[in-house]
Amino acid sequence: MIGAPFYVTTFVDGHVLGGARLPPTLDDPGARSQIAERLIDVAAELHALGPDTPGLDRFGRGDRYLDRQVRRFGDLLARNATRPLPQLEAVADWLAANLPQTTEVTLVHGDFRLGNVMFAPEPPPRVVAVLDWEMTTIGDPLADLGYLTATWADPDDPPNPMLDLCAVTRLAGFPDRATLARRYGERTGRDLTQLGWYQTLALWKSAIFLEGSFCRFRDGRMDDPFFATLEHGVPALASAALASTRSRRAAR
Repeated sequence: MIGAPFYVTTFVDGHVLGGARLPPTLDDPGARSQIAERLIDVAAELHALGPDTPGLDRFGRGDRYLDRQVRRFGDLLARNATRPLPQLEAVADWLAANLPQTTEVTLVHGDFRLGNVMFAPEPPPRVVAVLDWEMTTIGDPLADLGYLTATWADPDDPPNPMLDLCAVTRLAGFPDRATLARRYGERTGRDLTQLGWYQTLALWKSAIFLEGSFCRFRDGRMDDPFFATLEHGVPALASAALASTRSRRAAR
């Protein structure tokens, strides 16, 4: 490692949940709702940390966080696209035109989903670590909740690459994404009226960064077979994001 950037971390024993099956020690239908509850509880705890928390005062700029997200990923779309993706361009316009007013800024993980949380190896379900902090900043906490719920697979959801990473939540006993959001609202008291916008943002961003992965796979710079599925998976995500904007219009 001499001469290369690296970091050292402690070993944590536990399970990262994803795919389509649970580890035997947690494969109990009665425990599945507890897994979801613990996940939401951790999100609420993270979002209780504001920019004035010691150590976070110079961590990032909370102002105009959503505006920066839309602009940065719009620029990334222009660089990543390997084929025409008009759905994503339409979603970008919708997001910019319907930008919510951020009323509070907190610590934001940036990639908060079930697959980035580790649970203790033995029951009852207990979170022992949160992983992948590379995109953490100060911003709108509902961006994390939007991402978590948009990438949480409900039983009747059509497949897409992000939901496939969380397929285990289709099992009986796991709550749906609406139930997750309600628990978060109860824990934090935050207004979730515009959560749909944040879910659309999550789908749109996911399609854009996965298009970049598909580009690298197509060019021979990655060989993971998952990325081969993105040829059709990214357009599926793009269609889901566009459908999300249409459902928001219909609800008005």
